[in-house]
Amino acid sequence: ELKTPVTSLKGFTHVLQRQLTKLGDEQGLHFLARMDAQLDKLTKLISDLLDISRMQVGKLSLDVEVVDVDALVSETMENLQAATSTHRLLVEGKTEARVLGDRDRLGQVLINLVTNAVKYSPNADTVIVRLSIDEDQQHAVISVQDFGIGIAETHHENIFEQFYQVTDPEGKTYTGLGIGLHISQEIVKRHQGRIWVESSKGKGATFYVALPIFNGKVTDELPDALA
Repeated sequence: ELKTPVTSLKGFTHVLQRQLTKLGDEQGLHFLARMDAQLDKLTKLISDLLDISRMQVGKLSLDVEVVDVDALVSETMENLQAATSTHRLLVEGKTEARVLGDRDRLGQVLINLVTNAVKYSPNADTVIVRLSIDEDQQHAVISVQDFGIGIAETHHENIFEQFYQVTDPEGKTYTGLGIGLHISQEIVKRHQGRIWVESSKGKGATFYVALPIFNGKVTDELPDALA
């Protein structure tokens, strides 16, 4: 019910965009583009709130498959770069690993981390995503590094709580409800993985996600593996 009116508004917006394109109304198209972007933000907010409610009742479902980590990161970053004009999004390294999980949900985690990195580094122009295998050769590791405001160590555990937000060194707050990291943590936990941050105030932040490498074979029982 929450998504239906937003979907209708986006439909009307696209109809108007086609009409204004025919008329050559550049100013009108500019305003509609801004409206469409805000509707996208509202859609994501609604989806996040629905995810929170599903988590609270234990009904966050996973569509489990074997996921190529490098391909997932490459595709997600390509899509994010197309929507990001303020920062270069770089990918370094590779894992050549597969994990067992929900491809869309894992992509959601990466999107949350990269969009946060962009948002909290307004004076920088680069975000770096690194791919690696951990020392025990059992986990694929994805890290997202920004060069922004950083996070004081006293906040490192709290930032994964629902609705928790930190301010920058000048006391500035940023838009958002503070639920993206909580959702990301819950998704990673459901994948039997781990998420954490390394950062200090004023010196940027690096978030890490470690996921168990899957070396088995695809079977009919695969969808229940992470239940």
